[in-house]
This record gives sequence, C-alpha cells and structure tokens, in this order.
Amino acid sequence: MNSPAQQPDYRYIDDDAGLARFCSALDEASYCAIDTEFVRESTYYPELALIQIAGGDLLGCVDPLAITDFAPLADLLVRQDLIKIFHSSSQDLEILYQKFGQVPAPVFDTQLAAAVLGYSHQISYADLVLQITGVQLEKKYTRANWIRRPLSQEELDYAMDDVRYLVAVYHELDSRLESTRRRSWIERDLQAMSNADNYEVDQARLWQRLRGVQKLKGERLQIASELCRWREQLAQQQNRPRRWIVKDDVIVELARHKPASLEALAKIPELSDKTVKRHGEKILKVIAEASRVDAAQWPQHDSIKNLNSRQMALGDCLMALCRMISDNNSIALATLATRKDIDNLILNQKSSRLAQGWRFAMAGEQLLEFIHGQSAISVEDQVLKLDSK
Repeated sequence: MNSPAQQPDYRYIDDDAGLARFCSALDEASYCAIDTEFVRESTYYPELALIQIAGGDLLGCVDPLAITDFAPLADLLVRQDLIKIFHSSSQDLEILYQKFGQVPAPVFDTQLAAAVLGYSHQISYADLVLQITGVQLEKKYTRANWIRRPLSQEELDYAMDDVRYLVAVYHELDSRLESTRRRSWIERDLQAMSNADNYEVDQARLWQRLRGVQKLKGERLQIASELCRWREQLAQQQNRPRRWIVKDDVIVELARHKPASLEALAKIPELSDKTVKRHGEKILKVIAEASRVDAAQWPQHDSIKNLNSRQMALGDCLMALCRMISDNNSIALATLATRKDIDNLILNQKSSRLAQGWRFAMAGEQLLEFIHGQSAISVEDQVLKLDSK
C-alpha cells in the first residue's frame, strides 16, 4: 500500500498529450486492467470521474474531467489484441460505452472467472485480492466524492488499488482456467459482455422495472408503460434521475386512477403541485394517448407457470444433482444454480441460465440428459452418482 509520503507509482494524466503518451506506451501490451470511479446520485447518466489503467509496468490514473481528446484511449479500448481486465464489469462497461460510444473488447471479468473456479458466489474484488495476493485493501474512501478536485493522494492511491492488484489476480485466474480446462466455459459469456445491446435502454420494457407494477393490467398497464417511456426520455434529456421527475409509486397511481383533468391530477397522492404545474399537461396527454391504443398492443405480464407435482419432484432431483456437481467442481451451489434456474429448465429449457454458457458446460448438459432419460441417479456410500444408461 502506498503511504501519502511516498512518490506515487502511477502517472496522473490530466492533459491530452499525457493521455496520448500513456496509451502509446501500451502498444506492446497484451492486456491491461481497467476500473472507473463515477458519481450518479444527482444525474441520469453517471458522471465519469476517474479511469484507472494498469498494463505491463505502467499504472495510469486518467482524469476525464481534464481531457478533451479521448481518441487514443477509445482506440485502446477496442484493440483486439489487447485484453481488457475488469472485476464485475457491467457498470464499468456501461459507463465506458456511454462515454465513447463503443464497448471495450475483448474483455476478461475476474468475478466471472472466479465463479467457475470455486470462489464464493459473486466474490468482491477486495476478497479476491486478499485470497490471491494476501493484500488487505483499504475501505476508507468507498464513499469519496470522486468528482471533487483536487483529490488527495490518499484518495488516488485508494482508487489505483482497484487495478494495481487486478493484473496479479488475472494471471492467477487465467492460469487456473488453463489448468482446469475451464476457459472455454466462460468464452461465450465474456464475448456477450461486449455486446452494446446490453447497455441500451429497451423503452418498450421499462414498465417491467416499475415497483408495484404487478397491481396493473390491461389499459392501466399500457398507461404505466407510456408514462415510464415519457419519464425515461425526459430524464435523459435533462440528465436527471428518474425519481426526480416522477416516482414509481406515483406512476402506478396515475395508471390506476387515469386522471383526465388537472384537478383530478392534483388529487393523486405524492404528486406534488410543482410537478403538476411543470408536467401536468404532458402527463394528461400521455394518459389520453395511451388509452386510445388498441388492446392488442397492450403490454402483458409474463404468464406464471406452476410446476405440477411430478415436475416439482423432478426439480428436487435436479437440485440434488446440482449440489453434487457443485461439490465435485468446488463451486458454490448459489453460483451454479438457483431453484428458479431449475424450474425454468423444466418449463422452458432455452430461458434457463443452465442452458447457457459455462453453466451448460458444467451442469446443464448433464441435467438435460437426466430429464430425457439418458442417465440415472445412483447412490454409493451415501454419495450421489449420475450414471449413463
């Protein structure tokens, strides 16, 4: 760990020329570790505050608030001969996609790799670093205001720890993936992480995130869907959190009561006079237009299919097999499969996580063989076995 009195072992990059030099110095690198710091409390889009990069013998802390020409970094992020290493990559990839308009590729996610190598379910970066390197990371600045300038050297040191040890973690996990022949298990998942569709908002499905939406159906669900779409677009335009425009429970109440006038609108609980004055006419227009949509186009909740008694018994067997498989592979059962994954495999094989990616390679294929009668469970010395017929 760096102390405040020590000379930092990383470059603080706060001008275009410095960024270009740093990216150029990574020309011969085959991998680099990346992390970001951001703030999102008062905006729709996250405010990117720092980009930490480690590659080869280089460590760099990029200040995106001071940079104007990001072209060298944008090129680096999509270099096909440079593996970009992240831990629990989804937020970092989303932020970098929003900033640069392209998703980094190819990527390696240490949390995903750890999952198939027997580490605890969704292990944190700090715990993974401790287990692999023996280094106990500080937690002092987890709530730092990364947008504030200047940042102290202690804060920057803390931020750089998020990549300083990530390369060592990558080497260990990469080596174990090779020795256990599990690299192919996660290749499809890693490739999917660079799919830009994952980071685009599906306007037609916004209503599914709405708290309390289960209370609505038919025309009221259509109204809620259109109000969600309007709120999302306004939040994007104004770069404000959704809840600052209209809260979820208010949208549900608007859909339930279907107000047709400003007077009726003002009676909706939790809808402030300020919101009525600012957005009332538009809200009424959205409700009116949604009410005129043909019923055939209304959104619908996914139908809930309940397992019958025979399917429930089959699910119990599959769950026992998953426990056996997770034990044999030294992997947490929660990482491999949940009961919902099992039920989905029985009801609709394609929708289950056990039919996809590394879970299929480890367990799904065996479970499907059992479902189709191609294998059977036996017991030897109180230990389950799965035998081919």
